[in-house]
Amino acid sequence: MKMTGPLKIGVEDDTGADLGFVLSCLALGMITMEEFHQWIHMVIENIPGNDVPPHLIALLAVKNRANVFRPNEAVMRRIPHDPFITDERFDAMLGLQFFMRRDKPQANDITQAEAEDALRSNPEVADRFFALFPFLMEKAA
Repeated sequence: MKMTGPLKIGVEDDTGADLGFVLSCLALGMITMEEFHQWIHMVIENIPGNDVPPHLIALLAVKNRANVFRPNEAVMRRIPHDPFITDERFDAMLGLQFFMRRDKPQANDITQAEAEDALRSNPEVADRFFALFPFLMEKAA
């Protein structure tokens, strides 16, 4: 088990909630690969004692978004899960994705209006997003 600093970035068990949320943001198009790498650099800078999990370093070398989600012994054996993401919060993430990127939500089973309503009903999603990505606050303003 590896819990480093205040962030939950493990992959071996249930210690990867923050990384799971960030990977969900990447999968949904809420963040770009460049922003994903920026987040990893921010995390590495804040890890006490340079006890950086090898999977974070390996993820920096991945350039293609699809390759992040392929099981790979050299990068991550499994994708961490974030229990924060319920169905309603997932829909709110789609609303935030539209707000941040000004494009259609990735999912076909929800309208833009429904996604935006979900975001209004679940403001904790935006709070969590900007807590993990403080460098994206300017883009949202």
